[in-house]
Amino acid sequence: MDGQQESLDLSTSQGRLEAVIRQAVTPAAMAGISDTQLEALYSLAVDDLAMGRLEPALEGMSFLVQHQPWERRFQVGLAHALQALGQWEAAGRFYAQALLADATDALCAYRSGECLEAMGDRDLAREAFETAVQLSWIAPGQPEVRQAAQLGLERLQTPSL
Repeated sequence: MDGQQESLDLSTSQGRLEAVIRQAVTPAAMAGISDTQLEALYSLAVDDLAMGRLEPALEGMSFLVQHQPWERRFQVGLAHALQALGQWEAAGRFYAQALLADATDALCAYRSGECLEAMGDRDLAREAFETAVQLSWIAPGQPEVRQAAQLGLERLQTPSL
């Protein structure tokens, strides 16, 4: 480019794709959804999760991930809602995406282990729990994650029925 901003036609699917890929324009920005609105929705979805209102939490977190896919907190929130609903495989995928954005997150590694354990994949669950223990030493203040991951490893040492 010669210093001029390339104009994009957001009325076409090709123009929207170019905006997302080349200019990092989010679907939220294209839809005119502000960061303040996204934060308000996130707050509501977190409250829904905390209160056990899983379907509204899932809807809210799904909307957030669809409209701001690069916000790691939204990925984790969606994974948490999916996990709470017993959708282990989908939850594990979103925890993995969140780990790609921050490979030092012991809690995401631990939650991935929970999902893998629930799906019966003991070997990968063990790896995830071991990773969570290791990562829990990197960021201070994660002894609870370390303890939970160690308990997960202990559970996996007992033969499955």
